[in-house]
Amino acid sequence: MSSDSTSTTTDSDEDGLEQYVDEQLFSGSMGTLTDHIARKAALGDGRRYAILYYLWDREEVARKELAKAVDDPGFDLTHHLGELVDAGLIARVGAPEDGDGRQTFYRVTHIGRQEITSDVQNITGSEPQ
Repeated sequence: MSSDSTSTTTDSDEDGLEQYVDEQLFSGSMGTLTDHIARKAALGDGRRYAILYYLWDREEVARKELAKAVDDPGFDLTHHLGELVDAGLIARVGAPEDGDGRQTFYRVTHIGRQEITSDVQNITGSEPQ
């Protein structure tokens, strides 16, 4: 009778590995590996990525302008903006002093800016303008 020496990874081994990554990569920075994965998951949708890029390019945008840019009445903009807010990539902000106080505005966060800036550098090989 031969013995099967297949090794299995236990949850505690996986937790230990994730803790290792947290300590090595995220120690002293914003968030954890779990937060980072949530951001990447939020950016896994092409339109959400495009919304983040649009905000990165323009700093602060009214929801009405975002809806016009998406130009798809069937697209659930509220849901996707919520995903980006929950992931910490964008933030809801008050209207600028000269803006319509009845509208909701969105702004790219520091971490959202880093995500797009890093992609621009990696894809184009140059610093963003």
